[in-house]
Amino acid sequence: MPTPLPTSAYPPLAGFGEVHDIGKVVGISDGPDGTVLSLDRSEYVLCTPQSGDAETCLDGYRIDDVEGGTLDYVVTPTVRVVLPVRPEEYETGDLADLREFVAARPSSLMILRLDAGGRVMAVGQPWLP
Repeated sequence: MPTPLPTSAYPPLAGFGEVHDIGKVVGISDGPDGTVLSLDRSEYVLCTPQSGDAETCLDGYRIDDVEGGTLDYVVTPTVRVVLPVRPEEYETGDLADLREFVAARPSSLMILRLDAGGRVMAVGQPWLP
């Protein structure tokens, strides 16, 4: 099983479960092994807000890119998608909803939950103020 990230490494998403990776989803395509989600990896870094610096340290964290480029993940056909509707309110969907979301909002920050084989079984977008 892929190792989950510590809870301090991502914003909470109620009911999502363990998070294994976080980043900007830059594409979704069909490959020989199934649907492939491409992710530019990111990380949350704890920081101390400074006066006049609200954009780089929002609510005590900032989002930094992770070196290493884009990773591709195979998505399970039964993937669960969790998207925010308004603060602390989410709706769930399926692979069709994920395709629609990625097409409409490229480079959106998402968190991934993987199965024991390293395939994406859940994708969520945490609420960000």
